[in-house]
Amino acid sequence: MRGLRWGGLLAACAGALTVIACGSSPVTPSPPTGGGGGVVTPPANNPPAIASIAIQGARAKEPANYADVNEPVTVTAFVSDDETPVANLQFNWSAPVGTFSGTGPIVTWQAPASATTPMDVQITLQVVERYGSTPNTFEHRVSGTASLSLHDAAKEVGEMSRQFLLDFSDSNIRDIASIMRNFQPGCYGTADETAQVTENRRRYRITDSSVGAATTTVNFGGLCPYGPKKGDACTAVPVFWQSNDLDHAGATERVRGTDWLASVYVPTQKRWWLCDSSFEGQKALGSTFIR
Repeated sequence: MRGLRWGGLLAACAGALTVIACGSSPVTPSPPTGGGGGVVTPPANNPPAIASIAIQGARAKEPANYADVNEPVTVTAFVSDDETPVANLQFNWSAPVGTFSGTGPIVTWQAPASATTPMDVQITLQVVERYGSTPNTFEHRVSGTASLSLHDAAKEVGEMSRQFLLDFSDSNIRDIASIMRNFQPGCYGTADETAQVTENRRRYRITDSSVGAATTTVNFGGLCPYGPKKGDACTAVPVFWQSNDLDHAGATERVRGTDWLASVYVPTQKRWWLCDSSFEGQKALGSTFIR
């Protein structure tokens, strides 16, 4: 493999970026014929080299190679060429969804306003170098790819949060692992929440409930307001539960309030996980919290 002349490497993006290595596949077309119909030998010229392509959103602590629907992210190509200045190369960007703005090695990819998520989006770059002299002009074309994970965090996390609470509210569901299926194993609140759900199934039978709409805020590496608890996303869901206390025959307990759920995003798995659930609410006279 030809070594890169790093003196010509473009590194024009601000801040630390996680780099996705991408392959280069130079293609040299058949040389054109000269005016007399003979084959013209191209002058010596090395093709451009795409060292890597980086994808980074602008939100604080946002992971690399991540985007939410309708979010613009910066895409940066690190390219070098032995003979041609990078500014004189042609950069052709493409992706199956979304749109690009800008030209050259640094562009903005705009995620679509809606999509079925999560989904992987492959961004492709073709770099064209033209060399030689008119009328005998030759070209190299090399290409590379990078992948990003597209999400609708508010929808994905909100649906997971509501599903957990709906499952919890149905005392006929006895499979604790199923109820906890969207909690990340080993996350700081998972074990405690599993124990609480297990105790609820032992002591209470929920006879009436309501689970409202989820409101989710994404704040990578931040804190959720109740607790406060660590979370890349925080969800609030209004809830009501009426339960029979199996430890006290004839006792009925009612509680109404908000369930706060903290979630984390795991880049290596390209998915969101629930991490903690905390209830904040009011109980009726003579009642106790069911969780």
